[in-house]
Amino acid sequence: GHELKLRGICDGTFVAGLLANEQLLHADTVESIHFDYLAAGCNVITTNSFVAVPQRMIECGLTSQNISANFRAAVLIRASVDRARAAIAKYDDVGDHSKKRPLIAGSIPPLTECYISEKVSASVDDLMSEYQIIVSTLLDCEVDILLAETLSTTREALAILRVLSLLRKTRPIWISFTIKDDVYTNLRSDESLEGACQSIIKEAVSLSIPLEAIGVNCSTPSAISNAMPILKKAVHGTSTKILAYGNCFQTTTSEWIEESSVEDNAKEKSDREKAINCCSHDYDKEGYMLPSAYAQYAKEWADSGATIIGGCCGSRPKQMKAVAD
Repeated sequence: GHELKLRGICDGTFVAGLLANEQLLHADTVESIHFDYLAAGCNVITTNSFVAVPQRMIECGLTSQNISANFRAAVLIRASVDRARAAIAKYDDVGDHSKKRPLIAGSIPPLTECYISEKVSASVDDLMSEYQIIVSTLLDCEVDILLAETLSTTREALAILRVLSLLRKTRPIWISFTIKDDVYTNLRSDESLEGACQSIIKEAVSLSIPLEAIGVNCSTPSAISNAMPILKKAVHGTSTKILAYGNCFQTTTSEWIEESSVEDNAKEKSDREKAINCCSHDYDKEGYMLPSAYAQYAKEWADSGATIIGGCCGSRPKQMKAVAD
């Protein structure tokens, strides 16, 4: 989404980037971004469908009497898979054929605003009804991997696993939580990361779901580094891999978190500043993480056991190239 914004596709809500998947004028831009990441060394690209959820369709006026929110979301998800496939086809024409063919990860995002766990339904059953639209569409499109990402609660992950079980279709799934930048042991919901991972690994086993990886994304790289021992402990004795992909600009959290009071605002701002300022030398004057700095964090994650590493908010092809190199 951020890369699309930098290339001129933005309406302030990221929906413009989603709609670009099916617009003749902008579809090439989506494909070129995928292509640039592949050229940078990525071997998995994620569908440009992070905001393709029913609630967002309603909020942005993308429904009508004849077009339901579920239908509109599904159409846009399919278009995002088409863009990813087209980019891989273009890359196949010019890329390094000695490497494995790139894979497509279908994004399964939060159903409401990122980070704000209070807006996540308390009912796993309610979450399942909406997630079924997203998951079934991605499965019908035959993506290679299901990527449940930026989850702030355990119940979101539980709902996704249970939907997969109901659909009775097998596909490798990666589940990734977002954690607090200043309290790396906790999800945004204040649930413990360790407890969340243990619950999800146990649930996947009980449902015979192929949980290929579990990890953390959409958090500061330093927080992810601190969380690695927790992830390593959680997957010990299992075949589940560790995945990690962090944010590359300093203002992510402050832009997304809904703050509840003036007093809380001041404290949260102070905590964020402490978390960021301790490594301010890692960022350029515009607030973007230097590729070399991100690559160093990626090395820390790899040394701690992560085998799937990528980039989240603010990351660009140059950061991924530094990691791949």
